[in-house]
Amino acid sequence: MNRRTQQRGVALLTAMLIMAITAIITTGMIASMNLALQRSGNIWNAQQNWWYGIGIENWLGAQLRKEAEATEIDSLEEYWAQPVDYLPIDGGSISGRIVDLQGRFNLNNLVLGDSEAEMAYFARLIATVADADPVTAQSIAQATKDWIDADVEPTRPYGAEDNYYLGLTPAYRAGNTLMVSPSEIEAVRDMTPAIYRALLPNISALPEATTINVNTAPAPVLQALSENMPASGGEQLVEERSGSPWEDVGEFNQAGPLAGAGQVPEGIPLDVKTRYFLVAGRITVADSETQFYTVLERADNGAVHVVRHATDAY
Repeated sequence: MNRRTQQRGVALLTAMLIMAITAIITTGMIASMNLALQRSGNIWNAQQNWWYGIGIENWLGAQLRKEAEATEIDSLEEYWAQPVDYLPIDGGSISGRIVDLQGRFNLNNLVLGDSEAEMAYFARLIATVADADPVTAQSIAQATKDWIDADVEPTRPYGAEDNYYLGLTPAYRAGNTLMVSPSEIEAVRDMTPAIYRALLPNISALPEATTINVNTAPAPVLQALSENMPASGGEQLVEERSGSPWEDVGEFNQAGPLAGAGQVPEGIPLDVKTRYFLVAGRITVADSETQFYTVLERADNGAVHVVRHATDAY
């Protein structure tokens, strides 16, 4: 092989090597560009979902203002309580509902309200929804109160403060402040995933002491109101108010299951009107899905403002 042929061979190999390197670089650049475009698209869809959520909460806030002007009570018969299963939007859909948070047990009432009465009520609710034994129910109720209150002294006999949580692995401290989300109760002593799942539809975490709206409370919340409530009393109350909500607490107290021994203790405040609502919805646009939650407060004059936003979990 002569020298000229060798040079041509080297030149050909060099050209092939350059082409291979160029192809690798080009492929990498295209992959990076596609990833960047996908990331940009996801960010855009998430931002678009967020603005859809803002629009929904503004619209629902207006509905709550209208309802306040039309009636003196809040009940599940009203327009706001009807869920939206499917609402088409550009490139996707929306589903959601408004939940009356005062139809649930407010965990912060354990500190802001009559602590003894509220702890007994909460223990009954735990036993009702989770079929927990009395000791476990009382332990969770007392430990939840300790988690929220500002002191470091455990409630006797089953409470828990830093002295308990610092002995765990990993160690942590009690919150010692009002709960912002009911999910915080997962960290409380003796709480289990099963009990938490059973409690979640029946509890809230609101920034002030609140009443229970008897027109919107689910059967377990009504069942737990009194230790002398007859079996299935909560379900009877839900059936009794269906189509004909109570106009005042006095009328509720005359309901069948509450007659006689079933009376609600004085330390458990009741009402037929609500200040706090939860907007819970799902927005789907293209391949992006957002679960959003907004807590709304409706003032006595009907004005509605946002307490807080959250995604994925309330």
